[in-house]
Amino acid sequence: MKKQLFLILTMFSAIIYSQENCFIYPEGSNERKACDLVYEALEYKQGSRKSQMLFDSILNLNPKYAWVYAQKSVPYFKRGFIIEGLKLLDKAVDLDPKSHLCYRAYWYFQNRNYKLCIKDLETYYALPNAYKHEMSPGGDKDMRIILGMSYAKLGNLTKGISVIETCIESYKNQDYIGFVDYHILGMLYYKNKEYDKALKVFKKQMTITEDYADSYYYMGLTYKALSQFKKAKTQFKKAILKFQEANRMRNGYLCFKVYLSDAIYEFDSIIN
Repeated sequence: MKKQLFLILTMFSAIIYSQENCFIYPEGSNERKACDLVYEALEYKQGSRKSQMLFDSILNLNPKYAWVYAQKSVPYFKRGFIIEGLKLLDKAVDLDPKSHLCYRAYWYFQNRNYKLCIKDLETYYALPNAYKHEMSPGGDKDMRIILGMSYAKLGNLTKGISVIETCIESYKNQDYIGFVDYHILGMLYYKNKEYDKALKVFKKQMTITEDYADSYYYMGLTYKALSQFKKAKTQFKKAILKFQEANRMRNGYLCFKVYLSDAIYEFDSIIN
């Protein structure tokens, strides 16, 4: 079931917040009118001219409606209007940082701006009562994993590993572990030349899923670094076979990407 849920998640979808209870505003107030109008806007396709016009009307009634700024930003990002999208998202963050910092951080991460991703996430986790287990927009990954990966991409492997270790250790049980959390930790152990730790964690990853080709590839690299070439070649072969499966689990992130050609190159580089 967990795997099936993963496969239907999108990696860069709009964050869907539950619409607030409009009855908290006085009847007849602009805030109440704006809140009621949101339900009408949501009846139209996201990014449609009608929905955007309704969101504009809502902001005319309540210029401090952070959620609406965030919703308006999404179609701009999807259509490549980055500056316009960020202006709207920045406004949402300014008005309600607790609700929108993580989404902006995730956007930065997916667009390889790891420095700003780290800044937003560190700011978020420093907020009073910030939710420790905040998830990515697609719901597949704890944002602390994203934070650790960002530190690693900037060359601070030790910090990245520490963040991810702390994240995983905070889970109450195995059910909280993401589909590739152990893989990411093992990959960073490998890059930090902590090979024994890497292998131990990759074996844990295999208890979560055996459908991730990237894990076989990095296990192969780890065995290769340990001069265990026969085991390395076995893992590279498994990676090649897994990459060729149509229904394999795919890496939806732009960083630390592994390709079939990488596995083939490593397999061929080991002489029997």
